Amino acid sequence: MGQGWMSSLLAIDIALAFAIVYILWKITAPFIESYHKAANMDLIAKCPNRHWFYGHIRAFGKTSHERLMCSARLTSSFSTLLNIWAGPCQSTMLFFHKDSAVALLNSGAPKDNFAYSFIRPWLGDGLLTSKGKKWQRNRHLLTPAFHFSVLKPYVTVYNNSCRIMLDKWGINCGKPLEITEDVNLMTLDSMLQCAMSAKTECQTVRETHQYIRAIRQIGFCVRKRFLNPFFILDWIYYLSPTGRKFKRAVDEVHAETEKIIKDRKKVLEKTGINDTKRENRKQMLKYRGKNALDFLDILLQTRDEDGKGLSDREIRDEVDTFLFEGHDTTSSGITWSLYNLAKYPALQEKCRSEVLSVVGTKEDVEWEDLAKLTYLTMFIKEDLRLYPPVPMIGRRLENSLPIRSKLHSPQETKIPSGVNTAFSIFMLHRHEQVWENPKEFNPERFTKENCAKRNPYEYLPFSAGPRNCMGQNFAMNEMKVVLAQTLRRFELYLDGETPKPRVDARLVLHSQDGIKIKIRPINETYRANKPSRCFSYTF
Repeated sequence: MGQGWMSSLLAIDIALAFAIVYILWKITAPFIESYHKAANMDLIAKCPNRHWFYGHIRAFGKTSHERLMCSARLTSSFSTLLNIWAGPCQSTMLFFHKDSAVALLNSGAPKDNFAYSFIRPWLGDGLLTSKGKKWQRNRHLLTPAFHFSVLKPYVTVYNNSCRIMLDKWGINCGKPLEITEDVNLMTLDSMLQCAMSAKTECQTVRETHQYIRAIRQIGFCVRKRFLNPFFILDWIYYLSPTGRKFKRAVDEVHAETEKIIKDRKKVLEKTGINDTKRENRKQMLKYRGKNALDFLDILLQTRDEDGKGLSDREIRDEVDTFLFEGHDTTSSGITWSLYNLAKYPALQEKCRSEVLSVVGTKEDVEWEDLAKLTYLTMFIKEDLRLYPPVPMIGRRLENSLPIRSKLHSPQETKIPSGVNTAFSIFMLHRHEQVWENPKEFNPERFTKENCAKRNPYEYLPFSAGPRNCMGQNFAMNEMKVVLAQTLRRFELYLDGETPKPRVDARLVLHSQDGIKIKIRPINETYRANKPSRCFSYTF
């Protein structure tokens, strides 16, 4: 009997040992597989020396600014792509050359789920995060929302929102002005009106409005998540105070958006209009007492070939996506453009001279004026080259990708499916083998003649390929209006007290410590006499 008891214990011990081994194998197998996949990528693309545990996390610097500037310097040594390790067993294949851009961005690979998972609870399966047939269908359905006939009336919104911001600035002439917050609120104000005709007065009430407070809270919590390595794990993040704040803010935003959608659907039901055909738009606008349709109107009425529209959840996801992509990225572009106008006074004068000649004394910058602001457009494009609002985009390969790992080599190699990749727009735009004197700010790069000679994949502020940014015309139009109105009203300048901003990248490129400039009003004498000095600038 004792022997049988001992045999039973031995059997239990063996079973437990097998169970422990199995559990350990299940836990470690993904990491081992990930390590071997990452190690194989080292055979395709060289990388800087890495730490056995931290990988390249520490090698690129402690702050986002240090990592960005270090990555830009690496283009001189590693000209096409890099295999970057994030820890002991995970890597991302980093692309940053025009040749690799063509292959990756035209592959149709969906967004990398890792970084975008941080905002998925808010944006759901909108165009930014969805993939496959759903993305294709919704991309097709949303195309009418960016037709010029829809974008044209938004110019009035840009003018009005910008005017509120400039009125606030007018009482701070001569003082250091931190512009990041005000510009961000201004673009948010514009987006809320263009997306949902929502007039929240967010530029004046700021955090006192519940919806605005929730939107700002979401952005704050996402930024904190990027800075804390422990927050990569969902269960740790959502147990933390930051994670709980994020969830509450997302719930508040969703509740408000859903209420607006529900109310708007009731209005549509009363009109009896169920599509966006041009002959029905006038009737819809007349019924609602408006001059133009907003983004939500288009989403509610659009139909596919089978006559099926978007669900309420899909509409909510697309509205939230439009709001996020349209206000934060545009805010980044405007903020850096204002800083560079202050930094390069001769270029500022050239832009102002053109604006004054095109717009004149009209109160608003009008739709027809935008195409005539050629030099201001060149200035904005050069700003977006050095300071692209979205500095990096992630992709996860669903199919193997043939690519040349070395420049000027006909030999191709294949990156296998399942690999996480990223394309650095920031590095591409500062690549010494792509751009001549890449650190120099020179709007003349974007004359018609220079653009015609340039490979289109050398300049990608709005990405490229099938997943390029649908709202690029929306963004460019708003930037032109805001800069033109600012130039007509103020001279922007820097002095010895103005700190130099440091680029800081998470999802959108901002400054680590904000951006400060100084302004002074432009009187009629200045307008009449000073623009003639602008042509003295040489590079």
